[in-house]
Amino acid sequence: MKVAVLGPAGFGGSHVSVELIQRGYDVVGVSRDPEKLGKHDHYEPVVLDITSASISELIDVFKSVDVVINAFNPPYGPTVYKTFVETLRRITIAAKHSNLEYFVTIGGTGSLDLGPAHPYQSAADSRTFWLAYRRATADSEAATYHMEERIGLGSPMSNAMRKYRSARQALLAGSCTDEDKTTIKDTETAVIEGPEPIPDIPLAARASFMFFDGNTTFPWTFVSPPAKYIPGPRTGRCSVHFDSVPLVPEPEQRGSDNEYDGRLLGISVADLAVAIADEIETKTKAGKHWSAVAELPGEQERWDSYAKLP
Repeated sequence: MKVAVLGPAGFGGSHVSVELIQRGYDVVGVSRDPEKLGKHDHYEPVVLDITSASISELIDVFKSVDVVINAFNPPYGPTVYKTFVETLRRITIAAKHSNLEYFVTIGGTGSLDLGPAHPYQSAADSRTFWLAYRRATADSEAATYHMEERIGLGSPMSNAMRKYRSARQALLAGSCTDEDKTTIKDTETAVIEGPEPIPDIPLAARASFMFFDGNTTFPWTFVSPPAKYIPGPRTGRCSVHFDSVPLVPEPEQRGSDNEYDGRLLGISVADLAVAIADEIETKTKAGKHWSAVAELPGEQERWDSYAKLP
């Protein structure tokens, strides 16, 4: 089987690419800098700016493979929402006209539903969910360090995230200072009461699911990572959830004012790559919106965000 990975050197795409190559598949990596993944006899880098590629250019690439995995994420900027949605629109049209065996797109947690208690709402609709997500990220060294890497180590936003994590650690340890309390209050008030606390990429990923929902014109599957999607070890084991945000049944932190605190499940990027590779082999979730969760044994450690070929 020959598989094209859009965004092969990124967070999700690099791990999927390495997982597939280790299984013996031929991988075509498509991006502006596909060589960043490394070199391998089963890896073919194709230089193409996905954000500006025409539908015809994408079809030319897709017709040479059996499966396409879309792990593309545009760089942050003032037009990231438009870039994300318009690029995926072209990718989807190209996939429909390329006679693929399977098309896999990696979405975001924001497109997952909040369940029967909150009908017609997704995670990206809820400030309460987003606050629990911010808290869970701060309580995880792996998640915090990954976000620092993405945002830029030493940047004002990165420093603010680290300061919030330190304050949360002090709170959980019972040693919270007045400065820590102020940091927590300011950060969390901005999420609950501030303007537009949810970034454009989760919103764009949610909107992009509408290209697929109910679409029977080509074989696709849409995987949305759970809330805690972080660097970490490959365990090779996961459980699958459909349509809704994976949560533990009851809050672990009794007395919390947030119904999602202590309930957010997760998976390492390496284990989600395993789940995606398994899916292109079995195709059991065609036409489905799903997520996967696993144990997170390395949550309080720092891990490389990006996989590399040896």
